[in-house]
Amino acid sequence: MSQFVFVAIAAGLIAFIGTPLTLVMARRIGFVSAPSSRKTHIVPIPLMGGVAIWLAFVVSLLVFGRGSEFRELAAIIIGGTVISAVGLIDDRVGLGPAAKLLGQVLAALILVAGGVEARLFHNAWLDLALTLFWIIGICNALNFMDNMDGLAAGVAAVAAGSFLMLAALNGQALVSSLAAALLGACVGFLVYNFQPALTFMGDTGSLLLGFMLAVLGIKLNFPGINPYSTWMAPIVVLGLPIFDTTLVTLSRLRRRVSVTQGGADHTSHRLARLGLSHRRVVIALYTVGAALGVLTVLITQATPEIANTIFVGLLLLGAFTLWTLEEIYRQPAGSRFRPDLRITFIGGGETMLPLLEGAIAVSRTVFMLVTPTPAGGQMPLQRLHACFAVLAEHPDATRAVIAGSSAFSANGSIAEQINVASAALQMRGRVVATTEPNGDVNEHALTAIQQTDLIVIGGDMSENVLPTLTLEEINRALRRSKRARVLAHPDPAAALAEIERAAGPGLITHVIAAETAEGAKDLWHAAVDLKQSRQVADALSRIWLTRTRVRGAPQPISGNAHG
Repeated sequence: MSQFVFVAIAAGLIAFIGTPLTLVMARRIGFVSAPSSRKTHIVPIPLMGGVAIWLAFVVSLLVFGRGSEFRELAAIIIGGTVISAVGLIDDRVGLGPAAKLLGQVLAALILVAGGVEARLFHNAWLDLALTLFWIIGICNALNFMDNMDGLAAGVAAVAAGSFLMLAALNGQALVSSLAAALLGACVGFLVYNFQPALTFMGDTGSLLLGFMLAVLGIKLNFPGINPYSTWMAPIVVLGLPIFDTTLVTLSRLRRRVSVTQGGADHTSHRLARLGLSHRRVVIALYTVGAALGVLTVLITQATPEIANTIFVGLLLLGAFTLWTLEEIYRQPAGSRFRPDLRITFIGGGETMLPLLEGAIAVSRTVFMLVTPTPAGGQMPLQRLHACFAVLAEHPDATRAVIAGSSAFSANGSIAEQINVASAALQMRGRVVATTEPNGDVNEHALTAIQQTDLIVIGGDMSENVLPTLTLEEINRALRRSKRARVLAHPDPAAALAEIERAAGPGLITHVIAAETAEGAKDLWHAAVDLKQSRQVADALSRIWLTRTRVRGAPQPISGNAHG
């Protein structure tokens, strides 16, 4: 057992030391994941972390590789190198699905040539077909799981730990060494990939992780134990990536969307849709993977009847969970499944009201920033009253109160009426004056920006928006925010130009606008009818679901979700 610990420690140290080196190299040669409207990062993120995983895995195994199993070990290392090379090329220049599939088949055939293949049917062709299906399927399952910081590496580490435990209990030296090397490499890399990620593994890493887990599943066996109690062990250990792939595939087929197309429809994204934070989602999935590993140990010690009964129960539980998560995904924004987001809203003009309604449909905690500027650009009291009604739990009753109360007369100041509304009305959020009567910035406004999950800017730029964005402390807080800053405007090019002239460039990270709008398409995330609050809500929800991936430096959008 001490030898396997050495392999794990060696792999972990190599990955821990090697990952920063690949990070520096990637930045130097421009091998990065560039920001785009499909991704959640807003600065380039190094994309060579998978090279460090490969290096750690191979070097640690070469230390061990000797003896009668050297032929199989050589085939595994060569096949892993081929699959990593395919991923590296895909990360750099992009490969089509057919080219990636061909590379996966080649890596699998190298394994078969080295004597590593499934032997279930006692028929060479059927066993070959099963081997190819298993390896390609698990490779892509781990590739799919690379959709949140730390998720793929952590899930692979947990699965490798389970394989290590099972192999060590059954005296399998090669499988134990492979699992230990994979476990160490994942943990060493995870230091830099857990949220907020400093580097991504890319397809280089995710395909290698899937390949190696598939190999572990093939090589794992249980001498002296009834095979009818153990045949399902690899499936249970890898149940989480298998479940996620099944969920995404069936969901996309139902929606008539390409299975190979990326999207925010994975298990992790659906849990985030329930309101779980990024870290809670990732840790929850780690826990599920660990539970499946422990359950596998129990299954292998049970009678065939009990083992197969447990497996059928897991299948039924998986089917029910799949149905539940698909129902959650199908729910529109504003349903009972909506996450309880905190949104900071900066708007002006009549056109902002549907945007505000859309923000409320995604969240029950909206902070609307209003800047009192009597010299010009101030929001009219009538518009402010309309915002109070939109934010209120009971809009009609609120309108009646405003119409009949002297506290909301035309003679009152914006700040006074905001204070009255906040104290007297039951609202889904708050209207916050950005400045105090003495001219100082309101600390509550800064806190709202710092603690928000999403920032929405829209409507008439000259009314309230530009006066708010040009406040020095507000502008600085917005730029420091790690959240998406979404501009919703029918003419995004003109609005962006106004914002850049008045408040400086780089303030906006996402744009939602009509499909026919011109300009700023590199920032677009969705084409919607801005007069339809439901469409606005759906767009904001999609932006938030992708943005939960990274909490990095002040960035407009992180993530490298290939799934």
